[in-house]
Amino acid sequence: MTTMRPIRETIPMDDAKALLMESAIPIERTERISIRDAADRVLAAPAVSTIDVPPFDRAAMDGYAVIAEDTFGAGRYDAKVLHCVDQVHTGAVATRVLSRGECIEIATGAPIPQGADAVVMVEETEKSGPADVRVFTPVYPQQHVGRRGGDIAAGQTVLPAGTVLNPSRVGVLAAIGVVDIDVYAKPRVAILSTGNEIVEPGQPLQPGQIYDINRFTLASIIHAHGGVAMNGATVPDNLPDLLKAIQSAAAADIIMFSGGSSVGERDLIMDALQQAGDVIFHGIAVKPGKPTILGKVAGKPVLGMPGNPTSCLSNAYLLIVPLLRRMARLPEYVPHTVRVPLARRVVSTTGRHQFYTVRITGDAAEPAFKGSGDITSMAHADGYIEIPAQTDIVEAGEMVEVKLF
Repeated sequence: MTTMRPIRETIPMDDAKALLMESAIPIERTERISIRDAADRVLAAPAVSTIDVPPFDRAAMDGYAVIAEDTFGAGRYDAKVLHCVDQVHTGAVATRVLSRGECIEIATGAPIPQGADAVVMVEETEKSGPADVRVFTPVYPQQHVGRRGGDIAAGQTVLPAGTVLNPSRVGVLAAIGVVDIDVYAKPRVAILSTGNEIVEPGQPLQPGQIYDINRFTLASIIHAHGGVAMNGATVPDNLPDLLKAIQSAAAADIIMFSGGSSVGERDLIMDALQQAGDVIFHGIAVKPGKPTILGKVAGKPVLGMPGNPTSCLSNAYLLIVPLLRRMARLPEYVPHTVRVPLARRVVSTTGRHQFYTVRITGDAAEPAFKGSGDITSMAHADGYIEIPAQTDIVEAGEMVEVKLF
């Protein structure tokens, strides 16, 4: 019979992060996708324009296309009178070439007629008779004209490889006529829940059983930070099935077990990793989340996450988020923070870095942590504070930095 094997040595959280990041090899696979699906993806090749943007000289204002010289000397009490010979809207072109003494009514974005070299804003004009326009201010050549290629020139690299595509960058791709682009593939993460007591939500609970929580919280974290969750079946607490589960997840870039990382007789992730690959560490000096394992199988990181929901999710924020984002080639995640006083004294465990959930009530941080097995410790919190390993008490009223979920 297997007996309990306590975690005798733990490593500091910073050391655990460093070891984990050594395993974070950026994904080299690429895929071709529509720009409709491009938000938050990472370009795998430079985007080079084949056209000028705009592709023609265009009006930057509603008004009248003119020959600038015809407006020189115009003033409020000495207007220049031009004869309006045409009207041009967006998506159309003028039907004639502009001559001296003439103007053409034009809409913002419409092509500048041949012969014209400036636009007078409509606010600086007044119609005079059926076809004449009084101009009250001079314009200089190219005033209120968006020049062809003024934004982007043909042959210009508009976005280099490695660019994270936000809405404005997707707009740049649309502006140069791109339909499909090459992006880096998202890291594939196999989530394998372990435990004979775990049941899929929606199924009836038998005595001693609980619904699977961690598979869903982990999948949410993975989706939010650039990965793809590959949900597998729940794995029974025995070594052959754990080894089979590792083999079945060979297509994944990261393998993640939920549960089985602690010290009980059925916590067999350590044994599975020692047979299938290598164990890098077992146990982090953090609360909650101490029983966390990092190993490697076939060069891929394998994480044994704590079964307790709060422990699992807090370590996901601290460990999985940076791992995923580096592999997905996304920038480091910087959470929004607020500095507020702590509403009540918090006693921490000396020697263990603590992830402590809080609610923002009024202008203070109210402790929300209940226990590592209670998912409401996270669900009813607005964020968390980190208490260093060497700190055992944070007094009420002390200013703390809350990292918001």
